[in-house]
Amino acid sequence: MNQWFTDQARLGNMYQAVSAGAVTLSTVSTTCTGLALSNPAGSGKLLVVQHVAFQPSTAPAGAAVVGLSIHTAVSETAVTHTTPMVVHNAIAKGSTTAGVGLADAAATLPSTPLWLRAMGCVVAGSSISPAKYEEICDGNILIAPGGTLSLSYLTTAAVGIASACWVEVDE
Repeated sequence: MNQWFTDQARLGNMYQAVSAGAVTLSTVSTTCTGLALSNPAGSGKLLVVQHVAFQPSTAPAGAAVVGLSIHTAVSETAVTHTTPMVVHNAIAKGSTTAGVGLADAAATLPSTPLWLRAMGCVVAGSSISPAKYEEICDGNILIAPGGTLSLSYLTTAAVGIASACWVEVDE
C-alpha cells in the first residue's frame, strides 16, 4: 500500500466492506449481485478506490471472466440497497463507524454500467485458478457522488467472497 493510503487509514478516512458469505456475481446489469460500491448523490465526497477483490469459493460450470464495471455518468437516482454489507473503518476498534460510501451484496442500480476492466478468468469448470482476483487500484478509480463501481462476470456466473477498500476525501 502506498504511503498516502497508509496516512488516510491512520486519519480514519479509509473504509472496507466484505460480503458476509458467498455471493453470486451478476452480469453487467442494473440488477447487481456480488458487490456494488456506491457514492450517494450529494455526499460531497469522492471515493478513492484502493482495492477490490473476489475470492471464488466454488468452481464455475465453465469459463468465468470476473471484472469491474462502472457507471460512466453520475445519477441523482439512488441505488436501491437490497442487501447492504457492513462497512468498517480501517481503524479496527470494534465499531462500524461508516463514512458515506455504501457497499451491497445485492442492489438495483439506476442504470446499466459498462465494463471498466477485467480482473481475471477461470478457464476450466473443474478448477479455481487463480485462487483470487485482485485489483490494486491505488487511487486510479474515483467514484464521484451519484456513481457506482461493481463486480461483474462474463460467460459463467462466479460464486465467492467479494471485498472493497476505499478512502473518502472531500470533492
